[in-house]
Amino acid sequence: MIQLPKEKEITIISKPTLNSKDVSLKVMSSPLAQEFVNQFDFGKKQLFVDCDEDALLEINPNLDISNKLLLWESGSLKITDEEWISFQKTIPPLSPFLAQDISGKDLMLAWGKKESLLSAVESGLGTYFSRSRNGKWVKGEESGHLQNLSAIYVHSNPFFIQYITGQIGAACHTGYYSCFFRELGLNDSISFVYPNKVGE
Repeated sequence: MIQLPKEKEITIISKPTLNSKDVSLKVMSSPLAQEFVNQFDFGKKQLFVDCDEDALLEINPNLDISNKLLLWESGSLKITDEEWISFQKTIPPLSPFLAQDISGKDLMLAWGKKESLLSAVESGLGTYFSRSRNGKWVKGEESGHLQNLSAIYVHSNPFFIQYITGQIGAACHTGYYSCFFRELGLNDSISFVYPNKVGE
């Protein structure tokens, strides 16, 4: 069975189907997440792990997904200026940012700040906060694998941002289209979702 990094918090993304844009999320300690994996019912659900092994994607047909707020779409805010100013005061110091492509496929889970969201709204590009570099991170700024946003949703309980994006090239630094390129299975099996990396 895969061993999750003990020093990190683990994010678990849950959705009813692989291409659903209805999604929920929770962050838990590594021991609790490891227990979640160890007790997972692979006969009825699917489970994918990301490249850094600090995010899991659960496909569970029986999920009841909470509502989300459409914040921004095709270059325009979908709330009033007054609501936008008020909303900015509620953004946590650091929160999960989930990127999905137009079809609803999950690309990556990163973290972002208020400034990340403000930049994304202004530029229309997938923008995050790099904890390793301690600064703003525009996905693809160096590699050219940009994320051209079509919509931004906001979730609460817990707070997280959902980007819907037209992904150029690979979302994952490993070269795979999605960071969730490995599926866990019965008897500790691991299978690769994509036969090749982007461009191969």
